[in-house]
Amino acid sequence: MSKNYYHILGVSSTASAAEIKAAYKRLALKFHPDKNPNNFQAEERFKQVNEAYQVLSDPRRRASFDLQQEYQQRQRQAEAYTNPRYHHTRPPAGFKERYYRQRPVKHTHFSRRDIQITVTVVLLAVLLVVAIAVGWRQIASGRAMDRAREAEREQNWHQAHEAYSTALEHRPGLEEARVGRATLRLRHLQDFGGAIDDYTQALQGNEEPPAAWYAARGKGYLKTRQYPQALEDLNRAIFLDNKQAEAYLDRGIVHLQSEDDFEAAQADISHYLRHSKSVAATATAEALLYRAFAYLRMKNLEKAWQDTEQALRQDDRNAKGYYLQAKIKQLQGEHEYGCALLTKAADLGFVLAREEVQDICR
Repeated sequence: MSKNYYHILGVSSTASAAEIKAAYKRLALKFHPDKNPNNFQAEERFKQVNEAYQVLSDPRRRASFDLQQEYQQRQRQAEAYTNPRYHHTRPPAGFKERYYRQRPVKHTHFSRRDIQITVTVVLLAVLLVVAIAVGWRQIASGRAMDRAREAEREQNWHQAHEAYSTALEHRPGLEEARVGRATLRLRHLQDFGGAIDDYTQALQGNEEPPAAWYAARGKGYLKTRQYPQALEDLNRAIFLDNKQAEAYLDRGIVHLQSEDDFEAAQADISHYLRHSKSVAATATAEALLYRAFAYLRMKNLEKAWQDTEQALRQDDRNAKGYYLQAKIKQLQGEHEYGCALLTKAADLGFVLAREEVQDICR
């Protein structure tokens, strides 16, 4: 390959004569042997600079050199086109493409099909996770319900309560567990506030709740002395199902304790007694004593005495029965008989009777 004098002088192929001369002077001074003694490379460079200047400073020799450079460039291009090594390359870019038009930038992006596939995969993964979670909750809650039923059969109320609570942790909307726990709290564990909360959630989650749920929550309100709420629930239960006998008893107690409506109390308790044939004797005795108290406040002493007698025949150790009989006899003027009955009630552990014995009978 021939020397490129333009490169040696560090000028372009279109440089003027003045630029070529200036470049020569600068390089000749830089590489002159007097300034670089015993430096073979500087001496060689100085010779190349002189040779390049001799050619490029002469217009005819420069024109001949330019023709030679152009011919060599065309030869290199022709060799490249005929060499199989370069057949895979594209043709040289045109003038407009190189100087006036930028290549469009290709952006990598998802196609619509790619997006659909991605979304489908994600949805399937989410559904799989949800199905596994739901399945596990179903299995865990089912096992807890089995434990709760078994504990109830064995009358292990605390264990049953714990099992119902476990089932509700896995499935808060499981109605059977909610009502089962509420019943335990109301009937066996004396947790009336908890029973009210459970029945409230059960009632809110059911579009047509049974009357028994209102009756049970009404009893919870009665036990916690929330009489207006108790009366509302008990009225609702009786309206939905007038066969809710225990709701009549509870409503009668509300009439006694909060309203002093003794006639309404007597009517409700009488309805309970007429329709509670399968109730235990102790429960019937309690209902009779509530009605006896209503008769007592209504001054119907004969019927009050009859109810207390019947209650004591069913439960002869009911201290409240003897206390009510003492009150009846005192109202009838039989003071000694009344004191004897008070003493018996006190001996059975009735605190109020013990205090009255000390104050009245001595």
